[in-house]
Amino acid sequence: MVTHQIPSTLEDALKLLESKEYLIMGGGTDLMVQARSWAMTLPNLKKPLVFINQLKELNFIEESKEYLEIGAATTYDTLLKSPLIPKVLKDTIVEIAAPGIRHLGTIGGNIANASPAADAVCTLIALDALVEIVSVNTTRTEKISDFIIGVKKTTLKPDELIRSIKIPALDHDIAKFYKVGGRKADAISKVSLCGICNIKDNVITKFRVALGAVGPKVVSDIQTDELFVGKTIDEIKITVNDMIKNYEPLISPIDDQRSTKDYRFQVSLNLLKAFIESL
Repeated sequence: MVTHQIPSTLEDALKLLESKEYLIMGGGTDLMVQARSWAMTLPNLKKPLVFINQLKELNFIEESKEYLEIGAATTYDTLLKSPLIPKVLKDTIVEIAAPGIRHLGTIGGNIANASPAADAVCTLIALDALVEIVSVNTTRTEKISDFIIGVKKTTLKPDELIRSIKIPALDHDIAKFYKVGGRKADAISKVSLCGICNIKDNVITKFRVALGAVGPKVVSDIQTDELFVGKTIDEIKITVNDMIKNYEPLISPIDDQRSTKDYRFQVSLNLLKAFIESL
């Protein structure tokens, strides 16, 4: 039988993680799927559990001049109901799974799960979001794009957990999320894209895109995005096909049960073009 701990404070949780290696359980919507076993048998959990969804220190949404900060154990359902959450993130969340899953699933858990098809991660990376990571003795902050290093791989150490997600408090003229799935609801993305753009006097001052499910992690490259900065909307639309080609070397999808790599590659370019032409 798998043992478990239910700490009452974040400090207690971190002390447990320092003492030995645990699996961290938030909503469990990813962890329990990965640990599923034969019908009528216990989940295949190889380590003891630490539950964190009850920790008040990880359940919050706060706004400051610099950031919108979200506690790691905040559920997607809570985010949808908050007036502080940016519309593009809400547009993303309503595309994630079903209401029951959103009621349990946490934003920190989705990031820590490090799936390249994670819709919220796609949007958070486009928004230049950060994660604050804590242990008993340390606190560090990383861009989500750096925190996730591959499929199901992050820089998180065994004695650490994500405390919060920080979204820079910036307004965006255009912010859109696109998702292509096997059906309109409750489907894992075949391809997803979040695009962010700021424009002043018809000139692009900021351009960010992130593509999901087309590589070992969400595809994002600031240097390629900055090729758009300083150009007028008219210049971009005239050269849209050439601009899109800059992203082709970054896109490396695979064949799986949901789609083919050729389909994903072409749809990624189509979504990029659709976002650019919407400016």
